[in-house]
Amino acid sequence: MNNAEYKLLNTLINGYFHPDWDADYDTEAEVVDQYIRTTWRDDVERSIEQIDRYLSDHPAGLLAAFNADFAPMFIIGQNDAEARAFLLDVRDQFRAHIDLAPLRPV
Repeated sequence: MNNAEYKLLNTLINGYFHPDWDADYDTEAEVVDQYIRTTWRDDVERSIEQIDRYLSDHPAGLLAAFNADFAPMFIIGQNDAEARAFLLDVRDQFRAHIDLAPLRPV
């Protein structure tokens, strides 16, 4: 994987879901909410695109590819279906709350 290709997704996975994220937040949804509130809106839009592209690029073997590409510090699922559900939930939360993301100054 080209890290630049999924830079924003990597930031979410390894920056916001850091090793002690569960000490700072009660739920995964709260982590995603923090990402939305602290990331420029156009970058949240690109994050949505990166999730969709990653899912499209990995119709099979998603969990193994995700773990190899991102080396996450938390478990997104026990199988491909759970990993896909996690990423779709994140994407849907981005879409539902994108209005909370700050606009980049012009």
